[in-house]
Amino acid sequence: STAQSHQQHQRVGVAQICDTSAKSAVSLRSGISTRTNEAGGQQPASAADDIEAEAKNEVSLQSAVLIQKWYRRYKARLEARRQTSWMIYQSIEYSSESSQLHLYNFFNDMLRLGGGGVGGASANAGFAERLRQKSIEEEDEELLEHTGYSEMTVERNYKGPKLSFPLSATHVQLMIDSFRQGGLLHARYLLQLLHETRSVLKTRQNIQLVSSSISKQLDLVIKMLSLNANFHAPILKVTVVGDLHGKLEDLLIVLYKNGLPDVTNPYIFNGDFVDRGPNSVEILAILFACQLVWPSAVFLNRGNHEDQVMNLRYGFIKEVQYKYRQTANKLLNMFSEVFAWMPLATVIDDRVFVTHGGISDKVDLDRVRRLDRHRYVSVLRPPVAKSSDEKVDYMEWRQVLDLLWSDPKAQQGCKPNTFRGGGCYFGPNVTRAFLDKYGYKLLVRSHECKQDGWEFCHEDTVLTVFSASNYYEEGSNKGAYVKFDSECRPRLVQFVASRRDKLPKGQRLSSVEESALRDLRGKILASKSELIDAFLRLDPEKTGAIRVSQWCSTMEEKLRLELPWRTLRPHLAQLNKDGRLLYMSTFQRAAIQHRLSGGKEMANSVTETVYKNREELETIFRIMDKDNSGQISLEEFKESCRILCQATQRQMTEDEVADMAKSLDLNSDGYIDFNEFLEAFRIVDYQRQESQKRLLGDSVQSSVSE
Repeated sequence: STAQSHQQHQRVGVAQICDTSAKSAVSLRSGISTRTNEAGGQQPASAADDIEAEAKNEVSLQSAVLIQKWYRRYKARLEARRQTSWMIYQSIEYSSESSQLHLYNFFNDMLRLGGGGVGGASANAGFAERLRQKSIEEEDEELLEHTGYSEMTVERNYKGPKLSFPLSATHVQLMIDSFRQGGLLHARYLLQLLHETRSVLKTRQNIQLVSSSISKQLDLVIKMLSLNANFHAPILKVTVVGDLHGKLEDLLIVLYKNGLPDVTNPYIFNGDFVDRGPNSVEILAILFACQLVWPSAVFLNRGNHEDQVMNLRYGFIKEVQYKYRQTANKLLNMFSEVFAWMPLATVIDDRVFVTHGGISDKVDLDRVRRLDRHRYVSVLRPPVAKSSDEKVDYMEWRQVLDLLWSDPKAQQGCKPNTFRGGGCYFGPNVTRAFLDKYGYKLLVRSHECKQDGWEFCHEDTVLTVFSASNYYEEGSNKGAYVKFDSECRPRLVQFVASRRDKLPKGQRLSSVEESALRDLRGKILASKSELIDAFLRLDPEKTGAIRVSQWCSTMEEKLRLELPWRTLRPHLAQLNKDGRLLYMSTFQRAAIQHRLSGGKEMANSVTETVYKNREELETIFRIMDKDNSGQISLEEFKESCRILCQATQRQMTEDEVADMAKSLDLNSDGYIDFNEFLEAFRIVDYQRQESQKRLLGDSVQSSVSE
């Protein structure tokens, strides 16, 4: 890549300087001391010349050593900054997932208690009913009734790709070309595509099988053609693609570099196609179309984000509502249905096991093969007994949860994944036992963003592949995919979908670092009241200063983020002349703002509470929004706030909730557009604003002078 090339040139340049300095020094030291006379001949040098040459030797050697030291320190500082930024991004991401699981544990408690709690059973009964998972018969009946496409018409002015079924490779290429230009597939075609995909996925096993050699049905043809001296049998390589997360550019790069799927170029797409990025719909449309055109060459594994509950929070539902306003409800029902039918794992040549998350010491593949995967529309919703006599098989649900949510760790054993809040951490001994039991050589998984796009662990028996480059911020990470040959040897391919490749590494890193710090400041401001209370308890004399160690421990305890707080301190808080930390400076650089209708400012206490729990509130809102219109009534908004207070054990008064609801009803029609409400929150960076003002002032002053 361009970035790698730039880095290599930089490294070579420094190496050449060091090499030149060292060579000149060695040549001066090892050569015979001579000097040139006026006639051009050489004669022995004097003692003074020898001393001068020796001094030059020392200067050259010292220069080389200094340059090497400087470069190593420069590289070490860049790596330390990169690692710190990475830790911030990952800690905030996993903290968000953990809070999502905590919220759904609360919802599951509501279901078991029949909707009781704060406000009484009747207050939450309607909400609990919306959480209830319907039976398969109920879902099939509703699906056919509410997701039909035969009566939908395609407008004459529609300029996107036009599909006719059965699909062909031409249709796939038309979709790719259209999506690359920002086109949108018509809802009628998308619904039919989803129905066709559902029919194919229903025929797939929970654990799919794929071969890295040519399809068996073509073996005879290959042997016959091999008699022709000019024929060379194709060398098949199975390609595994990791998380894409709505980043269409990454998928297009993979297909461009590696080619479209066909019987000689099979693909396994290992889940997490949606959420976070802006083009989840387009990615799914391309992958589903490829599976219909090349059913024996495209294998889709379910990821933890192919889940109705995760989609409530991380952007996919919002994307569908924005792109397909009138048909969003139909499409979302069908997407959830298709996600539930996606297989859970794929095996390559009985040697490589590919699943999205990982394994645990409880995973039993015989049991996985037998379970009904479709009943888990959301893996975050454990099965609930419909009567006191019914027994719930939690171990079956656990199989699915562990396959989609688990992460490998260096420590031995298996324990709950407290960082994410779901699945487990599995150690090298768990991996070895699993591989030995089923005769596999390698476990391939995705689920975790890696800086290089891939990572081996557990003595090279676990490979993580992540294909969404620039996942946290442009320049934050590379994407990768892996190709397996007939011997199941992996070959990794890296790529970056970025327009900043030509920027120096330090400049790209500064952008990533600032973005990470901005996200961290948002987390700090969301817990401002709790942090101030804790700081005041450590400062009984109200001096405004505490020890740095006290500040670090408080930040870790209240934010629940395991970060190098001492390293981050210069970016977040100031010291006084005695070296003690001025704790209120932690909040001076930025503030949370939310503008209500008419420019009215929301009360600080309410702003902080709502901002801190905005993701949980959005999840509740979207559950309330039964028709996926993006709007809820004032009463539904009030009920959402009550449920939020109950789930988070924080309080907002009825008056505060009522005032907020009235202010958000911009049209006075009794409904709230909660997308607009949530997007109105922003972090105001005062230091950045001042810097921009100074730059603007300097620019204006320069223009006036000219």
